Amino acid sequence: LPRFTEVMHTMNSETGLSVHISDDESDDEDLMGSQAPSEIQGILCKWTNYIHGWQDRYFVLRDGTMSYYRSQSDASFGCRGSISVNKAIVKPHDIDECRFDVCLNDCVWYLRTSSQEETLHWVDAIELQKEGLQRHGSAMSLTSASLSTTSTKKSKGLRVKLAE
Repeated sequence: LPRFTEVMHTMNSETGLSVHISDDESDDEDLMGSQAPSEIQGILCKWTNYIHGWQDRYFVLRDGTMSYYRSQSDASFGCRGSISVNKAIVKPHDIDECRFDVCLNDCVWYLRTSSQEETLHWVDAIELQKEGLQRHGSAMSLTSASLSTTSTKKSKGLRVKLAE
C-alpha cells in the first residue's frame, strides 16, 4: 500500500505513486516543464500535540485545497481541516529532510513523510498547484479562496470569542 498517490494510475516504481493529470488539451505551456497534477493523496504524519505527538493522517491536495482526514476510510465523513494553498507558505524543515510545514496566517500544519523523495514530491505538488492557481486563476470565488478551515479546536475558540 503506497503512502501517497496522485490519482490516475501512472505508477512510479520508486515512490509507489500514481498521477492524475487533467484531460484538458489546452495549448497552454506546461508549468515548470510539467503539468501540475490535479490531485495527490496519501498518508502523512501530522503533529497533533505533545500528548499524542505525530499521527498518521490521510491528506488530499485537490483544486488548490489541501484537506486532511483521520484516515482514508473516514474521508466520507468530512475533513478534519483544510487549507487553501494559494496563499499558504510551504517550508521544508532545516534539519529533518522528511518534514515540511504548511502555513496560512496563524494556522500551521507540521507534516512528515517517510522519505525525502516523498517530502519533495508533496512540496513540489503544492507549489505547482499554487502556480496554477496564480497563473490561471482559481475556480473558487475570491472569498472562498482565502478561507481556511481548521480543526474543531479552532472553531470552539471562535465560538467562545463570538459569545463574548
